[in-house]
Amino acid sequence: MMRSVMLSLAVFALPTGCQTAPQAASSVPTHQPAQASTNSRSVAGDFLAARQAFYLNDVAASASFYLSALEQDERNSNLLQQSFLSQYRNGDIDLAAALARQLESINVKVPYGAEPAIAQAIKSADWDAVMVLADRLAEDITATPQAGVIKAWALVAAGRGDAGLSGLRDTGRVLASAEGASPAYIELQLALMSEFLGYKDEAIAHATALAMKEGLPAKMALQTAGILARNDDTATAETLLDQLPYSFEKRKVTVDKLLRPETIAAYIADAIIDTALAYREPPFQAMLLARLQLVTYLDPENDPGRFFLAQSWVGLQDFDRAKANLAAIDDTSLWAQPRLLLHSDVETKLDNLGAAIDLINAHLANYPDNGYLQKECGDLYRRNEQFKKARDAYLLALETGFDTADLYRNLGIAYEQLEQDDDAEANFRAALQRNPNDPFTLNYLGYWWAEAGRNLDEAIQLIEHAVKLRPTSGFFVDSLGWVHYQLGNFDLAVEFLEKATMLESADALIVSHLGDAYWQTKRYNEARFKWHYALSLTTDADLKNSLQQKLTFGLAATGR
Repeated sequence: MMRSVMLSLAVFALPTGCQTAPQAASSVPTHQPAQASTNSRSVAGDFLAARQAFYLNDVAASASFYLSALEQDERNSNLLQQSFLSQYRNGDIDLAAALARQLESINVKVPYGAEPAIAQAIKSADWDAVMVLADRLAEDITATPQAGVIKAWALVAAGRGDAGLSGLRDTGRVLASAEGASPAYIELQLALMSEFLGYKDEAIAHATALAMKEGLPAKMALQTAGILARNDDTATAETLLDQLPYSFEKRKVTVDKLLRPETIAAYIADAIIDTALAYREPPFQAMLLARLQLVTYLDPENDPGRFFLAQSWVGLQDFDRAKANLAAIDDTSLWAQPRLLLHSDVETKLDNLGAAIDLINAHLANYPDNGYLQKECGDLYRRNEQFKKARDAYLLALETGFDTADLYRNLGIAYEQLEQDDDAEANFRAALQRNPNDPFTLNYLGYWWAEAGRNLDEAIQLIEHAVKLRPTSGFFVDSLGWVHYQLGNFDLAVEFLEKATMLESADALIVSHLGDAYWQTKRYNEARFKWHYALSLTTDADLKNSLQQKLTFGLAATGR
């Protein structure tokens, strides 16, 4: 029943006298991997290498090996399908389109096969072809949202704007939630399309409804604010901009910079981003990278497209391609600060903490009053165990007026590491005043007190609250077990610490804690077994020494 409903999208406003999609060469383009000639390769070897590269998230290598295998067996439908998908994910849209046509020539339908051809038709402004191909695309339930918005904009481009709006509303009804509400990205497209067609009141109505939604993604909030600002509702637009996350540099995000896309292709590119990011189910996520590649093919200067594509490459640990996409975002862009933060995150993942700190400090040299970046710089210093510099960066953030629970918590951690206990406690309490339900602050403060053997009754209340908020966190459950240990409740400590080790079985400190609790309950063999296991897990010199002492002398040597 659901599939038949989705298929109904394909019938709205069919054009007459449609042209076909732009023709591409029917043969597979020649591709010679640099490492060897095809004479020395085998189909099976290249296929297995492609599968291994795919497993390792090496998109480029997977695409290359599949294509190399295909060159040796050009009519192999399985290789054609795998080559199509790998080239699409790798961003070679024209080659993907050629491979999809090759599949069509042997009567093999491949999921998403129409998408690269649609992009080619959009670039050549062949709107009749776009509409026909969008109808074909709509037959796949996971492509229905994208097909609906693309066809609607194609109708607009072909001079049939009211049909485009009508089709978009039909798409919204099909995709409506159980409560009957259209997805937010459909409402946004209705607002943009109404504005494009000169229907000001309708555009404002859709945008105003969007502005009232909770949890509107930042990109959609920017687009919505732009519609409102361009149609004389600057106050609502500015209110919406004030709600943007701190990752945006709000001084740069002003209503005068919220411009409309310049071409229909750019409108469609933006719509593809919104539909691609709207769904978290595996079939949709599997195509996210490919569809973001489609965005930059249609609109190479699309900054959010570049940002989210870079984010996808980071997820696949292809940091060079992530950096290349981030480099395409200009310093004057509204997405410049998100770009900076993601670039810093890339350097952090590469264990280049110094480079990450340098990136943030280079920006702060020109904008020292950016409190959020001062806080981010402090976090990097703290991760690098430069606690004095972390403390000073956090204090600079406070001086700018930046005031969040996270900032006070992290400042408290810096003070605690510097053994400035009174300042640490004051900032932890300030963090909890601002967010009493922050499990990280609750756990950190409670565990710190438990380790020091002070404020144990309050410590256990804090950690119990943290565990209630995050019951599957082995670290929080460990803290609860450890505070019971400090209170002498050894049987209860064992109960919690056993659960903690089930949740975090490879954490040496948690395993060590369970060993201690076993010893106190006279389960000596089990205690030694856990200490031995913890010793095999840790690389920390102090913990290694402590465990070796316990294994030799028991807890008597540690004073516990």
